[in-house]
Amino acid sequence: MELFTRRTFLKGALVGVGSVAAFGIAGCASEPKVEAPAAEGSADQGGQAPKQEEWTFEDQGGNTVTVSVPVQRMVVMQHHSLDMLAQLGAQDKVVGTEKNWEGDLGAYMRDVFPGIDDVPTPGDLTDWNVEALAALKPDVVIAASQANADAMKQVSDLGIPVVMVSLRGEGKQEEAQNPRLSDADAAYTEGCRWAIETLGKLVGADQKAADIWKMCLDSRAIVDEAIGRMDDADRVRVFVANTKDQTYGNDKYVGCQLLRAGAVNVAAADIQGYKPYTFEMLAAWDPEVIIVQDRYKDVYDAITTDAKYQELSAVKNGKVLLAPYWTKPWGNPDTDSIALGELWLANQFYPEKVDADTVRDYAERFYRDFYGVAFTGTV
Repeated sequence: MELFTRRTFLKGALVGVGSVAAFGIAGCASEPKVEAPAAEGSADQGGQAPKQEEWTFEDQGGNTVTVSVPVQRMVVMQHHSLDMLAQLGAQDKVVGTEKNWEGDLGAYMRDVFPGIDDVPTPGDLTDWNVEALAALKPDVVIAASQANADAMKQVSDLGIPVVMVSLRGEGKQEEAQNPRLSDADAAYTEGCRWAIETLGKLVGADQKAADIWKMCLDSRAIVDEAIGRMDDADRVRVFVANTKDQTYGNDKYVGCQLLRAGAVNVAAADIQGYKPYTFEMLAAWDPEVIIVQDRYKDVYDAITTDAKYQELSAVKNGKVLLAPYWTKPWGNPDTDSIALGELWLANQFYPEKVDADTVRDYAERFYRDFYGVAFTGTV
């Protein structure tokens, strides 16, 4: 059975098109690093905060939330959201975040979020120090789907709005890390669109959020045209190796990312969600390509040098790829996963269809126009 068709591609790619505004291309950056632009909702030069209005909406956990927008102070306990806020130019609004941001995102955050090492960290994705968090006096708290429910309630009971961000549609899942989705591609497309637009609304950067999402859709259109419809038997067979012998299985975003790029996740048939795997399972799958995120360089080194891996086809053929930080082949999508990662993967698998210059152009524009810094990565 074909896993991914042009019809399901279009169903996912067209989600949210109606809310997207026109995208303008700025001139090329001439300096190695430029100042990140302020969020649209930041205080004006006279120090006056913009006029606020109450906004009531349903978050991705199914909770009804009311927030006075644009906010001025945010505690962001969800790493994708922290990254998106840097894209939106809202770094100055983040007064607290989760303590494992470097491991969860990457060291690149120091470039796109100057001063992040000095931001207070009242907990991690799951567990919060409610007293320390409340002391930061946030206007809103952004929570991960795996956040402790009691802690979220305690914060809400203090009168602080809590917004859950899961990066996927189809509502709250019984297991946050192991969702079961009726249409994973559409769910993650809608979930990522909702996240960037909601964060944009919260910080008063609606137009920039729309511009970011338009670049996501523009990039996907290139991949769609280049890869098109493909039989499952013709797809590149790929395995994604993570830390602690874990991998992404069925209904995780990276599987959708691979399908769009003309590949298939070999673990999807045997693993649901994010779970451990054994070497015996990997040997049985014998993927053509193994992908490791660059934040797990030790995993990459082990696979490429440890004797037990040397008979795997991907290792023998030199097809173990270290995915750059800006491609994010993750369980849940970030906007650059869509705008840059899907394009990069298509180039890796089919360089004759998607050239490196196109990938580089999108990466340079994404970093310049959204993060406000020059792209220094390697394509």
